[in-house]
Amino acid sequence: MCVIVFKPEDHEMPTRETLLACWEHNPDGAGIMYPAAGGVRTWKGFMEWADFERALDELERTVDLEAVPVALHFRIATHGGVKPGCCHPFAVCKDYKLMRKTDRVCKLGFMHNGTLSGLDTRKGVSDSMAFAANVLLPLTHLDDDPLSNKWIEKVIASSTQGSRFLLMNAQGSVSVFGDWSQVDGILYSNLNHVRYTYSGCYGQPSLFDAFMGFGGDQTDLLDYGLYEACANCELLDECMTFAPYCATSEEAESMAEYALPR
Repeated sequence: MCVIVFKPEDHEMPTRETLLACWEHNPDGAGIMYPAAGGVRTWKGFMEWADFERALDELERTVDLEAVPVALHFRIATHGGVKPGCCHPFAVCKDYKLMRKTDRVCKLGFMHNGTLSGLDTRKGVSDSMAFAANVLLPLTHLDDDPLSNKWIEKVIASSTQGSRFLLMNAQGSVSVFGDWSQVDGILYSNLNHVRYTYSGCYGQPSLFDAFMGFGGDQTDLLDYGLYEACANCELLDECMTFAPYCATSEEAESMAEYALPR
């Protein structure tokens, strides 16, 4: 399902332990986005944790990461293949070749968590890339500063299909769309890195069992990208171990109808 981590400006970066958990649950490549050189730097294509950690080390030596907004993306591939160029972020442009560049500065950067249907995806072109080129780019032609345009904001919000989007411009302004979770001032597009710690594999209790044991409520499932209906679905452990199958509460209810009561 992927996960986006957004650290606002004037805030500490997430711990390496947290980022490693994000990586381990979303291991198909990572990328970083932050304002730099009069634009947005999109640096990505880290296919091994060691490479990603070296990039973080380099940034910490050269950039005041606490002072600037930083978005990080950890990918599970759905379309486009497991390739450096298909990692996020993407520049919002019409040229897929430029989108696949692993280090560049652009005017507007885009990250996506989820799946999008009805787009022209093919080898080397993910649903996120197609959305950036065919939906987001035309909207930028309507306003030089699309992130401040309320009409454009409404159009993007209505296009999420249950996904989470993050857009960053050269001024460091950030807009997020969809349902996000906040932990200690950091925004997460979902908390599947938390589920990784409490996976239902090898006889260990699922996260649902864990938080219910500590007095949690079924509605807390929403904080983990899940829904109330998930509590009675036989696929719950799989969703908590890998990624949620369902993008909406309606899908979750439909899926749970075919599951035996837990």
